[in-house]
Amino acid sequence: MPKSLKLERRDFISTTAKASLALAVPTLVPASALGLDGSTPPSERINLGVIGIGRRCRYVLAEVLKLADVRCRVIADVQASRRDEGKRIVDTAYGSNDCQTVRDFREVLAREDIDAVLIATGDRWHAPASMMAAEAGKDVYCEKPCGLTIDYCQRLDDTIRKTGRVFQAGTQRRSVTNYQQAVQMLHDGKLGRITKLIASAYAPSLGNTWYPAEPTPAREVVDWNMWLGPAPWRPFNQKYVAGDWRGQWDFDSGARILDWGAHTLDLCQMANK
Repeated sequence: MPKSLKLERRDFISTTAKASLALAVPTLVPASALGLDGSTPPSERINLGVIGIGRRCRYVLAEVLKLADVRCRVIADVQASRRDEGKRIVDTAYGSNDCQTVRDFREVLAREDIDAVLIATGDRWHAPASMMAAEAGKDVYCEKPCGLTIDYCQRLDDTIRKTGRVFQAGTQRRSVTNYQQAVQMLHDGKLGRITKLIASAYAPSLGNTWYPAEPTPAREVVDWNMWLGPAPWRPFNQKYVAGDWRGQWDFDSGARILDWGAHTLDLCQMANK
């Protein structure tokens, strides 16, 4: 919706609410729904969908749930246990039972009431899911790295520019106090004249070991095909979905290269500004 239309809608709601009060018309609409008690009215909230909820997502989501102008509406994950855990976290934070769960994240993208998505899947899904979200009209916060390959990242960049959506990669170290203080000390000249920055992303650690095939669970328990997504097919093994996808060529970004490298390069950019 264009910004001008959003403002007109907000003005209309505010004017209507004030007029209702002036006329002393009885109403069953709570003040919080109109933003009259200092709370954020629904028209001003960002309705959020979560795509992929594991350890990293739970860390980020814990901060998101504190925001008054954001409301998490739905959790999408291919594993039933994680969907249920995500719903419990959200409902506990809000003191309700409203958070919905879906197995297929495309259902989230199809919803007109969802404004933005938090993507915290495995690396293989980052770029494809982000592009699909932007093309569906959603703003995106996606964990790093942005994609498994340079080509993926370039295509993602093109998609964001074409759709005009907001995109942010999860490089939270820009917001961590100790890193901010170090960069500020540099900019204030307290570290002297810096002539060289050395960035280390450790040594890459990748292989392509296949774990022994195990019986594939029912799709509602673990949707293995959706878990694999853009990666080449291989037999199911519980170790993959439990987190042992890292270090595998088909699933990982190079562990140290793109994972820690994203942080390292971003910090160098901060220092160089």
